[in-house]
Amino acid sequence: MAQSKILVGLEIGTTKTCMVVGEIRPDATATIIGIGEAKSAGVRKGEIVDPSMARQCVCDAWQLAQDHADVDILNVYLSVTGEHIVGETNVGTFRLRDDEDIIEDEHADAAKEKAEKLELSTDRFCVNRELGGFSIDGGEPTRHPTGLTGRTLDVNCHIMHGIRTRLQNSLLCVRQVPLEVEDLVFAPLATAQMVLTRQQKDSGALLIDIGGGTTDFICYKGGDVVASGCIPMGGNNINQEIVRLTEQRVSLTAAEVLKRTEGNAFGDIKDHSLAQYKSELGMHDVSIERGQLNRIIRNSLATMLLQVRDRIPSEMLKSGMGIYLSGGTSFMRGLDGLCRYIFGGMPVHQPAPLPPGHNHSYLADPRYCTAIGLIRFAQRYDEDALNPRRGGSWSRFLKFLGIGGR
Repeated sequence: MAQSKILVGLEIGTTKTCMVVGEIRPDATATIIGIGEAKSAGVRKGEIVDPSMARQCVCDAWQLAQDHADVDILNVYLSVTGEHIVGETNVGTFRLRDDEDIIEDEHADAAKEKAEKLELSTDRFCVNRELGGFSIDGGEPTRHPTGLTGRTLDVNCHIMHGIRTRLQNSLLCVRQVPLEVEDLVFAPLATAQMVLTRQQKDSGALLIDIGGGTTDFICYKGGDVVASGCIPMGGNNINQEIVRLTEQRVSLTAAEVLKRTEGNAFGDIKDHSLAQYKSELGMHDVSIERGQLNRIIRNSLATMLLQVRDRIPSEMLKSGMGIYLSGGTSFMRGLDGLCRYIFGGMPVHQPAPLPPGHNHSYLADPRYCTAIGLIRFAQRYDEDALNPRRGGSWSRFLKFLGIGGR
């Protein structure tokens, strides 16, 4: 009788370190059976800057996840992010011989192999490859070209790659816990597995995940990835701007509370009423005009969103695609209106506010979409890990780092 399988995702974020344990049953259904979470330290803008502090956070999340799920955790799928990770689309082309006109499996494989081979400098490493659909003689996309007639077969492959040494920092941190890393996953690719449906990807979708230190994005057209990347700004930048631009003394804690409870990213910037923060001890109370608070929040978020917009293919900006928000900052009031303004009126899907208290589902909380999405990514690619082409690439990476399997 087939047995269930345990898959584990690990996100080392700027504000939190989260480990999610999923149980994959024989019928391919997945259930989250445990989550461990610790406040992050030693991480800045999605990248590890203090290995010992970051490693302790991973250990704390690891122990909590094991206790919660009541399983031993030895292997994880690790999400990575950072400004150094970029996405590029490469095209693989195969031309049939003059005496051939029916496309065979080997023709499709040859086109895919060319698409997956993007020439990278020696300091960069390919994190993920996402193959798209095929096109025959420049015609409409198809997922299954075998058996059709044509002369030229094209296929796109979106390749996400980053700086080797920065990826190595994340990998070594986890392996020194010690945990084995099954694979690296670019964070927005994992998040998309949780947030977006197949229909949404087919129709055209831009996912924007605004965390504490980074804003990750990934864009789909016809089910294929056409753009992805990371902006090194997030919710923490808004807090820092509130502290910097407010005349009176404001702590980061007060800035976070004011932003979350009083601010509006698309609210009135001429509102002179006062937003107030009262500390628990009655010391360093803060008052700020709501108009000024709204202006600071709007300017900070607009800077992030404009950078995302500049990296999206121009044809997508005219296509009427849907925009989907995720991450802790996605709760920001008025963010949907600001997105519609910046992206020319495109429909925006913002998460609903969570009910008060802690009695809510992790599945409905956009702060956990990346970590839970890792489970869906792992399930999707679990069998592919046995593919020699995929496994060989990963083995070469471990050999390059000098940290082959224990």
